[in-house]
Amino acid sequence: MMLHGSTMRRGSILCTVLLAVSLLAGCGAPAPETSSAGDGVGSAAPPVGSIEDASLTYTNLVGKEVQDMVRRACEEGGIAPERLDKFFVWVDDFNACMKDCPSYTLRDSFVTIDAPVVDYGDYGPMSRLWYKTNGRKYSDVLCRIAAFQLMGGHITVANCIPREDWAMGEDQWLCSDGDAIEHFPLIAFSGEEKTQYFTLYDPVPVPPDATAKELYETVVQAWQDRGVSFADGAVSLITIWLISYGQTAAGHAAVLVEAEDGLLLVEKTNPQAPYQAAWFADADQVKQYMYESIHIEDVRYGDETGTYLVLRNDRAM
Repeated sequence: MMLHGSTMRRGSILCTVLLAVSLLAGCGAPAPETSSAGDGVGSAAPPVGSIEDASLTYTNLVGKEVQDMVRRACEEGGIAPERLDKFFVWVDDFNACMKDCPSYTLRDSFVTIDAPVVDYGDYGPMSRLWYKTNGRKYSDVLCRIAAFQLMGGHITVANCIPREDWAMGEDQWLCSDGDAIEHFPLIAFSGEEKTQYFTLYDPVPVPPDATAKELYETVVQAWQDRGVSFADGAVSLITIWLISYGQTAAGHAAVLVEAEDGLLLVEKTNPQAPYQAAWFADADQVKQYMYESIHIEDVRYGDETGTYLVLRNDRAM
């Protein structure tokens, strides 16, 4: 599990760190100024100019119009409507709970910024609003949980890890995952889903000085041993794997949908940070975005990103 600044990496925060930050940290910086690039209505095509280099066109999925657009693209890509129904219940709950967070402005349509990733600010005000102001006694949906919910029908896990070996203890990678899955009523995973989830994402031992090639071989071998496989189709699980203290695990996860006019990446950006959907022109842009989404947190907390691996299902990007 990451320690110090690395604990703040996307989807990898310790439960105890979250609670401490909620009480001690000050307000984070606001997101960059944005310009409108669409009204969230119409086809699932990206707005004009939305997928050019060095810019990002995104939405935080506020409201029916933009949700319908993203839903349509996801359904056309093969995600089951019932999985999207539950996902958007989580989205609506988050947006209602966190609409007044001073760190960011929730976008109800697609907007474009001149930056490779949205800076949603420090965790302090997010955690304080979630835990203290709104009285939530559990972690919110994490990136890995949101991605698993959308991708569940496209992933098979045949050799599951027993519950006593899940890395969900207080000082382990999946601490916040376990807290949310066990205590957040809206998640409500079945026993089988929990077992598949923790088998899919459980960290893997790896030498601290492993190369990207060695990292790839290690992760793929672990998934093969666990019987993890992915269905072919227009949707993919995108993960970025990081090394810390002799382990690697998915520091961030998202779902990529192949649409007619581009690639749509759907994600929960961080615990207590917004949901997001963003357009990309090609896989190279998606890979760079996944790196930037981790690197922005490392810069914020004075850490090094180090060796990393971005996977599209079980293939290196």
